[in-house]
Amino acid sequence: MQVKVHFKSRGSLMPAPVGLIAIGELARRSGLTSSALRYYEQVGLLSPATRAGGRRHYRASSAERVAFIQLCQDAGFTLREIRALLAAGSRRGRAWARIAEAKLRELDTRIAQAMHAKTVVQHALACPHRNIVMCPNFRAALKPYLDSRERPGRPIPRSTYEIG
Repeated sequence: MQVKVHFKSRGSLMPAPVGLIAIGELARRSGLTSSALRYYEQVGLLSPATRAGGRRHYRASSAERVAFIQLCQDAGFTLREIRALLAAGSRRGRAWARIAEAKLRELDTRIAQAMHAKTVVQHALACPHRNIVMCPNFRAALKPYLDSRERPGRPIPRSTYEIG
């Protein structure tokens, strides 16, 4: 008998039970790592259907659940918020609406911050002053950052300054 060093099974020696997807296959289909799928299990977003041959296997519907999780993440939801959305079940429920409405408010804030950032960068590119820090408009934009009481991580109201 010859011993093989670092021997690992490759491929599927034991086919997945009918209607189930092995963790590696679900990872491949979703573009995630197996460890990410295991983490989703750990935080209550995904449940394995069964174990076969020492490997996790998921229901075929798990692929759709993972896609939903990814879509929600792309929309800015945290894993905790996604878990709450899934727990709320129906989109028509009050809990689901409350979570979605809060996310809309957060997105509106982030959009306002991004628009402000774009305005600052556009001004920096077009500013006629040799030294941007000497520009009165830029200095007005700096003021809220110098007074930390005025900027607790929120976008600065347009009335505070005008860059243009």
